[in-house]
Amino acid sequence: MNNYKWFMTLLLFVVVFVLQTTVSEWLQILGIGPDFVVIFIVSVAIRFGPATGCFWGFLAGFTQDVYAPVEWLGANTIAMTIVGFAVGLLEERFLTLNLPAKIGVLGLAFFVNDMFYFLITGLEKDVVTNLFITRTLPEFAYTMIIGGIAFYLSSGKKTNV
Repeated sequence: MNNYKWFMTLLLFVVVFVLQTTVSEWLQILGIGPDFVVIFIVSVAIRFGPATGCFWGFLAGFTQDVYAPVEWLGANTIAMTIVGFAVGLLEERFLTLNLPAKIGVLGLAFFVNDMFYFLITGLEKDVVTNLFITRTLPEFAYTMIIGGIAFYLSSGKKTNV
C-alpha cells in the first residue's frame, strides 16, 4: 500500500466516522441505522488483505471504544480487529469476490462483530437475545442494503493507483 492509498484510506476513515456519527442518525428507521464502520472495515480488508484489515479494524474499534461506556473499553477494538483480519483472509483464499459474495461476507462480518462484542461485554443471555432480535437483525438488514449499494458503486471504479 503506497502513501497515496494510505492517505485516501485515512481520509475515507474520517468520512466514515463522520457518516456514522451524523448521517447514520438521519437515516435511522425506528431507531435502527446502518453501520458504516463495518462496511468500511470489510471494504478495506477485501481490497488490501488481512494485515491492513486488521490494522484498520483495530483503529476503527479503538475509535469507537473512545465513545463507549468505560466498563466495555476494548470490546469494539477486539471485535473489529478480528473482523478485519478474518475478512482479509477470506479475500486471500478466494482471490476475488464478486458482488453477491462481498455482500455475504459483509453480513457474516456484521454478525461476527456483534457476537464478539456481546461475548466480550459479558452481557446476560436474555439481554443478548433481546439485543439480537431488536438491534442486530434490523441493523444487519440495513447495513447489507447500504453496503451492497456501496460495493456496487465502488465496483465500477477500477483505478490502479
